[in-house]
Amino acid sequence: MPAIHQDINMDLPEECVGRDSEGSNIQGLFEEAAPFIQQLNRAAEIESLTDIEDSSVALERLSELSDVIAHQSSDSVKEISLKVALYRAIAPEIPQHQDSLTSEERLLGSIMSDIENFVTLE
Repeated sequence: MPAIHQDINMDLPEECVGRDSEGSNIQGLFEEAAPFIQQLNRAAEIESLTDIEDSSVALERLSELSDVIAHQSSDSVKEISLKVALYRAIAPEIPQHQDSLTSEERLLGSIMSDIENFVTLE
């Protein structure tokens, strides 16, 4: 079974996370979240009982981090893309391309894809 979170570019923290933006804590929080995202990816690929238990702990920690990040204002498009990557990690059931989505879900998916593409082009 492919990783549920395989669409998340784990190289994103390397290219986006720098210490240029001293006013924001989003980058540091995403650095903290990155290992948990990787753990969810491994658990989705292997599916052993231990990995499933570990992934529930990772998902719980990601949820806590997302609550903290949700209250932070982004200083750049790159920070917004980190928020998008975290959202995709904790909400993998939201497909990027599906006809059965509501118009609001399609709009949100389009916005997220645009942000990800914009950051990739920079």
